[in-house]
Amino acid sequence: MTATIDDTVTEPGDGPAPGRRRPWLVAFLAVGTVLILSVWVYAFTLAPDKGVYRLDDPDWAASARAICADARLQLDGLTDTGGGVIETPTPEQMQQRAALVEQATDIIEEMVNDLMAIPVTTDRDHEILTVFEKYYRIVISDRRHYAAELRAGNNVRYSESVVEDAGGPVTNVVTDFTAGVKGNDVPACSPPNDLVNIKPM
Repeated sequence: MTATIDDTVTEPGDGPAPGRRRPWLVAFLAVGTVLILSVWVYAFTLAPDKGVYRLDDPDWAASARAICADARLQLDGLTDTGGGVIETPTPEQMQQRAALVEQATDIIEEMVNDLMAIPVTTDRDHEILTVFEKYYRIVISDRRHYAAELRAGNNVRYSESVVEDAGGPVTNVVTDFTAGVKGNDVPACSPPNDLVNIKPM
């Protein structure tokens, strides 16, 4: 038996190349990580905590709260605690419901008129209030349309207009303005959860 000796000499560089680091890739990942961390740090510590509908004038909210509190008291006076849900109301009941909705809507419309009469000093505040009024007027129009349907003897359900800016029902824009987190912290100025704070038919 003859043993064979492999006397081949392997020169440096002849074998598989070891893994090489790519400096540009390392730098790219490092920069990306720093940028992402910077965004999060800014979002949680440095970004202004002001919503798009928050007014600059802090006095506006104080005046608005008094107006809306008064409107809420008037709406509470319309509260109907009897009857519950009526699936098939009589024509007389629909007329009563329509009258109640109209009275509540009159109160809300007067509230909005008074809110818009509160003076503001900056163009930004004026523009925000113009948007607020625009969409609140749509809410009022929807309510009046519903009352008219009841007056006509149509037992329909109340429905709100859907608007693109709200991404859904128009009330979404109004409540963004009245909210306490990013808005103006005037929840009493929001449209009632129900048409007149009463149980629906």
